[in-house]
Amino acid sequence: MCGGINHGRPNPVSVLLLRDPQGEAHPAQPTQSAPPASAGHPGETGAPSRKRRKLWELRRQLHCPVIGTCLDIDAWRRIARTQGVAVEAMTDYAVHLHLVASSEHRNALSRAAQKALERTHGGLVRRFTRARSRDQLESLWQQTLHEGDVPGGFWALVTHPLCDTRLTHSAYEEIHMLSHQIGAGQRADLRKLQDARSEIQRLRQELDAQQHRHRQAIDNRDRRLRQLQAQVATAQEEGRLAKAREAGAIQRLKSLGGTRLQERVTAHARRARAADQRAERLRAEVKDWRDACDLANRRANALAREAHEQSAQRQALERLLNPGANACDGCSASGPPGCPNLCGRRILCVGGRSQVIEHYRELVARCNGEFEHHDGGIEDKPQRLNSLLSSADVVICTIDCVSHDAYNRSKRFCKRYAKPCVLLRSSGVSTFARALEQVADTNSGKQGERERRPPGTIPSVAMLEVPG
Repeated sequence: MCGGINHGRPNPVSVLLLRDPQGEAHPAQPTQSAPPASAGHPGETGAPSRKRRKLWELRRQLHCPVIGTCLDIDAWRRIARTQGVAVEAMTDYAVHLHLVASSEHRNALSRAAQKALERTHGGLVRRFTRARSRDQLESLWQQTLHEGDVPGGFWALVTHPLCDTRLTHSAYEEIHMLSHQIGAGQRADLRKLQDARSEIQRLRQELDAQQHRHRQAIDNRDRRLRQLQAQVATAQEEGRLAKAREAGAIQRLKSLGGTRLQERVTAHARRARAADQRAERLRAEVKDWRDACDLANRRANALAREAHEQSAQRQALERLLNPGANACDGCSASGPPGCPNLCGRRILCVGGRSQVIEHYRELVARCNGEFEHHDGGIEDKPQRLNSLLSSADVVICTIDCVSHDAYNRSKRFCKRYAKPCVLLRSSGVSTFARALEQVADTNSGKQGERERRPPGTIPSVAMLEVPG
């Protein structure tokens, strides 16, 4: 039976447990594992052939790492399905075992697997074919390990006629240990990603609740405003009618000339003035409510912008921590796929809390950059800040945790020498990740513009403010 394998997609090494030449499963300790004695068939003797080995010509102990490493499980399912194997009812592990068992002999399934491996890794196979000695072959294998193209390099190595027992042993150990390292790294990254997703979900729920409360408050104010407007209209109509009645009364008084009518006119005039005063009060109250509504709208817009920025910061941190993002074709960045590419730029962080500096350093390393730090004069000497500013490509200054002297010196230096300066309102890790994305998006174009600028001219400094 074959050892356990990791069918994660798209890991470069998916075999987790290999078998030694005696057919026993490897224990967890690396010192007890032993690779196959040779890459060739058990029956081979004498000098190695100059012809590349086929899949079924390899020792059967190599079939498990070849099947588990050189192609992913989806590809193997497609190959088995074309040969009439009912893979829909089989688990990934059962498909793996079936292919390993079929690879021991030449048959339709092993020939299809051989063609698929040659077609997928044809470029590396041709590259390994040019090796004329064992040293050249080993050098090519180490180069593919360094470049991360382990599946193609392993297939091209074990099928090469110059691959001897010692070289097979070395490659076997590399594959075995890489599988453990990749599995441990994936578990740590997945835990961080799950924590980030939980935090984002909590913030979204808080934002939804806050927006719901603000919508209710705005609806209540609108309802009250409509009521006040209706009352103002009623008061104005009453005032108009009162004036009309007053004018009519004055006319009747003039025609009759009686003292009683004059008193009634005076009373109507008093009521009209009272109605006018009431209308004026209502208009003032309407204005106050309108001002309150405008203030509430401004606060709601500010909260929405803050929530949007927080979401962008969490998404930036998630992209940096997500190991499953697909890399774009032709990308030469050494950082994880999906991270912003700083292209080797040196990032200087001035200030910041000491608890998060190592997280800053890890994020910059993931983004293919170099990280330098100055605490703003607490422990580092202030004179050292000038040399760090001179050697940095981008300066990031945390406003909430830095001295006034270090902040002003950094800002003046960047303005004078036209260096990008990012001002962070807080020292949070997500805020720093968002700043790295903005630096990666803006710095590439500005560097080319600086190289084309004639001597003696200094452009305006790009001062980026990332809200906390």
